[in-house]
Amino acid sequence: MTIEKGFFNRMKKLQPIRMLGTGMDLGELNEYAYEICFLLIHNVFKREISENPNRTRNDMVFITEKIIRDMSLNCDREVIERIVDGTLWYREPNKQEGFSSKIYSENEGAKEEYIFRYFKVDREHSHWDQGGSTVYMLSEESQEMIFITREILEEFGFDLEQFYTLQLIKTGNFSKARNSIDNLIARVRVLINREKEYRRDIIREPQNIFFDKNIRGRKTEEEIKEQFEDEQKVFKNMFSWQNRYKSLPDDKKREAEIMFDDLERVRVLHDNLAKHVMENLALELEIRVKHPESFWNISNLSFKKDVWQNHIVKNGLKNIDDLESIITPLFSPEIEFIYPLEWAWSEQMVKTKKRKIKKEYILEDEEWIFKDIDWDLVVELYEEIFISLLEKGEYCILWLNEKSEEDKDKWLSQKENIDFFMMFVISETLLDLEYVGEDDRLKLFKLLCKKNPRLETLENKKVLSKIENVKEKLNWDELFISPYTIYIEE
Repeated sequence: MTIEKGFFNRMKKLQPIRMLGTGMDLGELNEYAYEICFLLIHNVFKREISENPNRTRNDMVFITEKIIRDMSLNCDREVIERIVDGTLWYREPNKQEGFSSKIYSENEGAKEEYIFRYFKVDREHSHWDQGGSTVYMLSEESQEMIFITREILEEFGFDLEQFYTLQLIKTGNFSKARNSIDNLIARVRVLINREKEYRRDIIREPQNIFFDKNIRGRKTEEEIKEQFEDEQKVFKNMFSWQNRYKSLPDDKKREAEIMFDDLERVRVLHDNLAKHVMENLALELEIRVKHPESFWNISNLSFKKDVWQNHIVKNGLKNIDDLESIITPLFSPEIEFIYPLEWAWSEQMVKTKKRKIKKEYILEDEEWIFKDIDWDLVVELYEEIFISLLEKGEYCILWLNEKSEEDKDKWLSQKENIDFFMMFVISETLLDLEYVGEDDRLKLFKLLCKKNPRLETLENKKVLSKIENVKEKLNWDELFISPYTIYIEE
């Protein structure tokens, strides 16, 4: 066969590379457009994996300006903005369209339109409700460009990337291991974002449970649990090499410590991924068991076709003011009250179907129940830590080793008690009482200040982390944590 199966998908991987930097009129910089655009993507990627939110359009303009200066090239501000806009959007920037091209499909026997972007919106860091600018992150197409030299490893997935990293750690190749760990971080972030998007999709339209073909490859719950357990074993194997490098020279020893710090970030992110996956599985089960009626009918109603084209355009309106009352709710910042879906379902249920459903779906004993965070307990445990930050400027997790058995039981009673500490370790935190987003660390800080107003002195202080150069570890039951210290930046 001259055109093998999978040709269309292979071309989709090459098309973003082929189109990168094209279609821009940059004058003397035309021959450098490809390299500049790739360096821009690479720099944004570095900021993304290091939790740096400075990834707005203005930040990209600054990055591009520095790239051009480092390449000993000259151009004006207008050309720099043209490069950024030409990487963010296709053709006219004010339309903000995705890049479009036609690729031959072996299945259809004709060209199909393929639309992609180099950057997509990072919803978690774009605080639009506070008037913040849009923050961007790499699309999966751009990530594939970054990892193009390891395409085979990407196709096999996270587990093979783990194995590759383990081999680098065993051979003491810390530099390459850190690059591989960066790839692991990026890979986990992609998987977490997929799970978040999938959750939004099935909440909006439950039938996506059946129609979505990409999420987790249709593995069973047991297969997913087994996969996570296997990956955790590989992490444990990696960390088992940590003590073997204590006798290295100081420079190599420091390099190893930094590498294992990065590896700890991956492990925590991997735990976060497992949490999202299992919560989505629980949501799927809940929808199937409690609300099977949501799968019965597919609504074909649309505003454009049924309201606008078939009614307004066709029949017109008696009064032009009626148009405002129809359009205004679509763009109003004030959202009207919408009755909960379960109310509508209970009104629309047919009794015969209801009896039939109860007979077929008696799975109440198998229902997934997720325990909410016990915030009162978290505040009780962390008050001591934040008082130490206030009075001493730091708190080392090794100090928990001095706790009584009763206190240890409290710390181990829910995983979030320890997770909060690791969240402070992973990325720096600005203690802001005015923050209204979804960062649980700042929610904890607000609750602590409410209980103990003395702690308000820490507002606008930055919490950073470091790892102590000691052999002692926090080792409770199966919990193993390196000697991290969180501290207040001077």
